[in-house]
Amino acid sequence: MRNTMEPLSTLGGAIETRRRASAARTEKRAVIASTVRLIVGVALAIGLFLVFFGFRIIHGNGMYPALSDGDLVLTYRTPSFRKGEIVFYQVSGRTYCGRVAAVEGDVVDFPGDGKIYVNGTAQTTDVFFPTDPPENWEGRTVVPAGTVFLLGDFRIKTEDSRHFGFIPKSDVTGKAIAILRHKTM
Repeated sequence: MRNTMEPLSTLGGAIETRRRASAARTEKRAVIASTVRLIVGVALAIGLFLVFFGFRIIHGNGMYPALSDGDLVLTYRTPSFRKGEIVFYQVSGRTYCGRVAAVEGDVVDFPGDGKIYVNGTAQTTDVFFPTDPPENWEGRTVVPAGTVFLLGDFRIKTEDSRHFGFIPKSDVTGKAIAILRHKTM
């Protein structure tokens, strides 16, 4: 006598094989979808990071002793600056680093005593070098709207607003928020 259940068991085996294959394809698709989401998420995070943040390497000692040649600086792009902050800016396609000495509306003066006066007050920072006035300085000057007055910390060996004039805020590419020392002194 012939087993009448044999076709059903063969059919059941075929169905089970197809279910397993379908489950494997579904699992493979889920892994691929998760991987794609992870890659897109990482790319988006890196893109957003680069829009708001950046890295700069210090070349030269214009900001010595605060920053030294070879230091890596994490910067944040922001349209507002305060006195004393270290910023990076562009002049004629070249990047410089300086400290915000005065912002728009401040009155800047170099009376000849090796100091800079902002709004009538001598700026006493950790700068050890005299601050000589720019050539052709005509006395007390108001920082124009939309600009800043920037100075390097190594005042006797740096180019800054004393050479370039007032720097438009749009030319300031970021302010320093973290410093990674290249070497120790």
